[in-house]
Amino acid sequence: MLRLSTLEGMAAGGVAGTGERFLSAYGLALGATDTQLALLASVPSWFRALAQPLASRAVAALGGRKRIVVTFAMLGGFAWLPILALGLASTPHIVYWLVAFATLCHICNALVGPVWSSIMAEIVPPRLRGRYFGRRSRWTTIASMAAFLAAGGILSLMKVNPLAGFMLIFAIACLLRFVSVFPLRTLTDPPLDPRGDNGGDLLAFARRLPSTNLGRLVLYMFAVHFFANLAGPFFVPYTLRELGIGYLTYTLLEWVSIAVTVLVVTNWGVAADLVGNRRMLAVAGLLVAVSPLLWIVSGNIVVLVVAEALLGFAWAGFDLTSGNFLLDASTSRDRTSTLAYVGAGTALAASLGALAGGALASHVPPLGNGSQLQTMFLISGVLRLGAWALFMPMIREVHDVAPLAPLAPLALTRLLMGGMAARGRPTAFVRASTLLIRSLRRNAPRLAAAPARRR
Repeated sequence: MLRLSTLEGMAAGGVAGTGERFLSAYGLALGATDTQLALLASVPSWFRALAQPLASRAVAALGGRKRIVVTFAMLGGFAWLPILALGLASTPHIVYWLVAFATLCHICNALVGPVWSSIMAEIVPPRLRGRYFGRRSRWTTIASMAAFLAAGGILSLMKVNPLAGFMLIFAIACLLRFVSVFPLRTLTDPPLDPRGDNGGDLLAFARRLPSTNLGRLVLYMFAVHFFANLAGPFFVPYTLRELGIGYLTYTLLEWVSIAVTVLVVTNWGVAADLVGNRRMLAVAGLLVAVSPLLWIVSGNIVVLVVAEALLGFAWAGFDLTSGNFLLDASTSRDRTSTLAYVGAGTALAASLGALAGGALASHVPPLGNGSQLQTMFLISGVLRLGAWALFMPMIREVHDVAPLAPLAPLALTRLLMGGMAARGRPTAFVRASTLLIRSLRRNAPRLAAAPARRR
């Protein structure tokens, strides 16, 4: 069953790579204005955040978590059909229809995500969660980027008729979403607590945040995503405009972080299984705070490569360890609503951070070289570090773990080399890196439309 779940993750990653990553480009091909592109980027995300808290109520209404997952995954596949059909339409409001159908896709995904996580938390033993979810995340990312490359190739081959190219890749996204439904149908849905989900009251959940271990973790996650997105929107204009870096170099920089994420995400899980999620979250959180500061050190390409590598390494660990900590700290009775509220709150925090950053950027003093954007990177890093210093001492490990001192060298080895170190094959890391770099060189021209990532 776990292998089928990994295959389902790869299919879902293919949907993201062929569909979601190209919606903005599709909007441009349909004649979207800058304002309409902003709506396309923001409206679906806001509705996704608002829909997630409804997941636990949907479970109660339809009478089972598996039914919710299968039903809305299927509806999410059908939602791609009107999106691709817009390529044949000629209505003057075509972009607004694209926003509406993209929002429908996001709502379906929002209702699937926390419910699926709730089921998997009960299927995967706690001692294996770090290793399993790290491996699944790795294969999902690989599938997503392979699909992205393939979709970019299709659009390149069909550049004479780009709308036809978009329709084809969205048809593939639709097909892959339907493929992902078959593994979901094999899920075992453990019986729910007969007392129902006691986390369903949003106000009660919010009141508990400052006083519980889980709540302090959630507040820390909200703070990190808010502060990260204060600077997040400005790395692209800083790289392309202020540093004068070309699209090819920019694309390769983006892919450094993606490549590092693919190579190390399982390693974070292995290390967390060994010494505990809280300890590894502390390491990842500190690295997430430091990562934007490298961008103000120098515009030298070597420094930027190191910064991007640290970015991928840090966020891979933060996402994995915080997600696994949430599964450990929540109970089976309230897990669905907890994950839904956290997903919604994280999305809202990120959106509000971006809005606050946009309002603040033109009013901050420039740093030594006259860049206000570097000032935003500094503010973001310092505030992340402050959140880390405030919340991490208050967060406690859920499970009993061994003392750190005797395990620290082994945990560090597993973090850097993962299972390869245990099997005595460190050259596999070098071989994988070499193959990935060769792939980047071959496919870099197709990747110039890669979306912005968190910094």
